[in-house]
Amino acid sequence: MSFVGKFFVVMQILLSVTFMGFAVTVFTYQTDWKTEAEKKEANYQQANLQLQNLQGEFDKFRQDNTASLKDAQDRAERAEATLVGLKRTVEDLQGEKEQVSNLLQSQTSLAEISEDEAESRRTEAMTQRAANAVLHAKLKKKTDDCLVVEDELYNVKTVRDLLITKNKELTKELAFLRKVVRNNGLETDRRIYNAQNDPPPKVDGLVIKAGKNKKGSVDLVEISLGSDDGLVKGHILSIFRSGLQPGEEAKYLGQIKLVYVDSDQAVGEIVQKAKSGIIKRGDNVTSKL
Repeated sequence: MSFVGKFFVVMQILLSVTFMGFAVTVFTYQTDWKTEAEKKEANYQQANLQLQNLQGEFDKFRQDNTASLKDAQDRAERAEATLVGLKRTVEDLQGEKEQVSNLLQSQTSLAEISEDEAESRRTEAMTQRAANAVLHAKLKKKTDDCLVVEDELYNVKTVRDLLITKNKELTKELAFLRKVVRNNGLETDRRIYNAQNDPPPKVDGLVIKAGKNKKGSVDLVEISLGSDDGLVKGHILSIFRSGLQPGEEAKYLGQIKLVYVDSDQAVGEIVQKAKSGIIKRGDNVTSKL
């Protein structure tokens, strides 16, 4: 073998080893991207679960506080009504007391004027005194009851003020949580959020357009399905090629996640790519795989 032949043999071996290293490097980076995508998906699901738990706890806490506040307000209104009634009763008793005092003075004057009627007037005066003592006792009891009601009313107002303060704090906390949700790009519409956590309905459609980025790879896909078919933003669909066309081979092409949904069409972002082909117009879209 000549020197030139030996040279080409050595070059062929070196080039073979070099291309083998390139192939190993490409396979390693492809595997790392797949693992990173799975981690991101797991973190996203965990964040959604935490948000759902926090929303449930907040709704329960708000309902409990609303019921307690309403009950405290009702009790305060009843206590105020009772207090008004007691004040009126006290005023009536004071009027009766004045009437009894006037009557007692009149009876005493008559006793001094007429000695013959002194005994009967004295007896009547004693009766009036007894009635006056009863009225004084009633007045004292009503006064004590009024003080008790005033204390209860003060306590109820204190509880109401605390509940109002707590409600304001919860409102601020809710605003903060909503801001956190918006900053993390999570869905705040309850209907869309519930639909995203449910599996998409059974649908079949076609790829209308496959958008390519600057590198020439497909990253956005427009499909012939929309909200009229029961789809919402966040649903994940599968793309495949049926192989029914001449010269085509049936194959799985990957998955897309819907980022925009109209009534009869939608746009999805590719979240999983298959190694076996590139998505193009006319490929099949389904949720049944």
